[in-house]
Amino acid sequence: MSRALRMLGAALAALSGAAGAEDVIKPGDEKFTVMLGAFLPAFRSKMQVDGEQTGTGDRFDPGDDLGVDQNTSGGWFGVEWRFAPRHRLGFTYSRFTLRGERAIDRDLHIDDKIFPIGANLQSQLRLEILPITYSYSLVKRERDEFALTAGLHWSRLSFRVEGSTSFGPRSSSNEASANANVPLPLFGLRYDHHFSERWSAGATAAAFALQFGQETWHFKGNLVSARLHAEYRFTRHLAGGAALDAFKVDTKLSRNDWQGGFDYGYWGPQVYLMVRF
Repeated sequence: MSRALRMLGAALAALSGAAGAEDVIKPGDEKFTVMLGAFLPAFRSKMQVDGEQTGTGDRFDPGDDLGVDQNTSGGWFGVEWRFAPRHRLGFTYSRFTLRGERAIDRDLHIDDKIFPIGANLQSQLRLEILPITYSYSLVKRERDEFALTAGLHWSRLSFRVEGSTSFGPRSSSNEASANANVPLPLFGLRYDHHFSERWSAGATAAAFALQFGQETWHFKGNLVSARLHAEYRFTRHLAGGAALDAFKVDTKLSRNDWQGGFDYGYWGPQVYLMVRF
């Protein structure tokens, strides 16, 4: 990822030299925007995986209890379509894999498995994030655009832990895993200010809380997110940006693939390139 960041920085520097007299597509006049970037978030998470046979599992912190490195980097990809002057539809996709290894200092009950104190655990948490949003601009002027947003924030988590324990000449091993797909609606606000045809800055914020009953599948969750960004249009079709992104989701659920719950949040900087048509 460090190599990707260097390449992205070199591309930004090269493109800045190309910002000559060529007219750019004015903000708000673009039809399609394709985005590719790098994200360096700091994660914070807690999890609980209940067992079908052994009941309620222990709540644990993957970083503190399992040694998972929660300061990671990843790439993201996004597309936005302005299909009418005030209407936009977009999505982004990002994926992170966090791994850790540690000799635990307490007994841990995960799924139907008990990992005793002193066991050496290797764990992996894979997180995929796919928000899909629709925006309607209540205000659309040359310098300002203010919109309401609605959409679906889809999170997919895959967790796996393997443990080994030695008792003198004897040793034993165990493993547990869980997977969850969590779609959460979101509603929010979006604002962009255009200082010129080339410079823009803006902010977005969204939140939602949801609960399903036992008739469907027991689920309770809420999310909040916020983002600040600044963008510069180098040429007619190419632009670059930087952002600070923060997000938090809390869930409790009871399904065949995951019994228990998980909380995760992140915040960190992004850099990205955009192609605008």
